[in-house]
Amino acid sequence: MLVLCGCACALVSGVPAPADALEFSGGVSVGGIQVGVEPRLAVSPFAGWLWRSEGDFRLEAHNMLSIVPSDGVGFYDRTAVTLGYATKTTTVSLGPSLAIYLMPVCNIVLCNRVVGVAPGGRAQSDWYFAGPLGVSSSVHVDWTGGSSRVLPGSLVVMVTTGPVWRFRAKSK
Repeated sequence: MLVLCGCACALVSGVPAPADALEFSGGVSVGGIQVGVEPRLAVSPFAGWLWRSEGDFRLEAHNMLSIVPSDGVGFYDRTAVTLGYATKTTTVSLGPSLAIYLMPVCNIVLCNRVVGVAPGGRAQSDWYFAGPLGVSSSVHVDWTGGSSRVLPGSLVVMVTTGPVWRFRAKSK
């Protein structure tokens, strides 16, 4: 995951950009993750590297590591590359993602730990209300694929909300 994020960051930082075009954002979101038949609480630190082109469109590399407490702690690490639109106080982005997970999952009768890789998609909106400080909300849908007795639907859905803080860097 971090390799994918690093490659996207290298690609984005190597493209010439106007002043104030590079941004870094980070924060912690709290929300629910639906894996198997039981929804669970997830705490998710995240970071993003953004490149704004001429105008208000932007390319973003984003990584979120979700920690899912339960009978055993689970981890869900997701990297996404999205295309978005930004104004001075809001951003909206959408794009594909790839996740690596290690989670305890239960269905009606059986509990087990599952490990895998899941392609999916991500949508996010950020609202900045106090300069660099704002609120971020995101929705992730991933397809776990394969056959699993504890993941009968093969989908993982996560909705999170939390504070976000952004930094801007001037490019040369």
